[in-house]
Amino acid sequence: MIDPTKPEQHDGPRDPDSVIFLRSPRAQTCPVPWRSAPAVVLGSEGWEDRIHAEPDRLLVAWGGDGTLQAAARLARPCALVAAGTGNDVAADLGLPRGSSKGLLSLRDSARWCSLPMSEVTVTCGTLQHVHPMVNALSAGLGGAAAAKLGPFRWCGPLTYPLAAVRALASCGRFECAGEPVRHLVIGRGGRHGGGIRIGPRGARWSEELRMGRWTNWVDFVRGVVSLVGGRTVFSTTPYTGGELAFDRPVPIEIDGEPMRADRVRIQALTRPLLLRVPNGLGAS
Repeated sequence: MIDPTKPEQHDGPRDPDSVIFLRSPRAQTCPVPWRSAPAVVLGSEGWEDRIHAEPDRLLVAWGGDGTLQAAARLARPCALVAAGTGNDVAADLGLPRGSSKGLLSLRDSARWCSLPMSEVTVTCGTLQHVHPMVNALSAGLGGAAAAKLGPFRWCGPLTYPLAAVRALASCGRFECAGEPVRHLVIGRGGRHGGGIRIGPRGARWSEELRMGRWTNWVDFVRGVVSLVGGRTVFSTTPYTGGELAFDRPVPIEIDGEPMRADRVRIQALTRPLLLRVPNGLGAS
């Protein structure tokens, strides 16, 4: 097994005898010859224990950003077969997207990319939960859109924009840090919401969190135009961590997983996620 304290180490080609898949419940069945590798469905009974029982296999997250977030909880290096809806981490790092290309990349030699992680404490009323954050958190429109993806998952790059349009009627403005906003995103990665860019070019995986806002309809229209043109959607400012309070419970999502919150507290973790990146691809 790769020593996670030495991220400069490289990983050789992999085959079904050396991997274990953590599959999203929506992911397709592993094709031959990968079907012989053990596969655990995320959310199934005892899924964490079943993966811990295979310490010598490479953990492969097969799904989107939510599946990768779940894999990150296990505190071990992993690879990603980007077969989810948004695949923001894969888009930001230049990893191959789709099951076929992702599986082929496992047969290539690779290096380990160290991704900063955060811990998010989500409070809604008297309930409080802690979640890891690999890529981004959004509140408002983005959170509402994540909860309405279902009918649009077959639409490819249009999935998130269509879900956002559907969510508009049920997601109004809310107040955050004394400012009325409709959509807020905080992220380490450079993309969010199906590949929308949330940071300036070249600002990938900074140790410093970035925060962007859509505050009115003009910003929203500009955001849609920017999305179509592939340009920056959010203006961004540094956000070093701390607590944000909303004037009412609002829909949020963390790495694609929807929930609700009236407060969130974000702090950086010293432990990074080591992600397998095929040589010749992605960020350093």
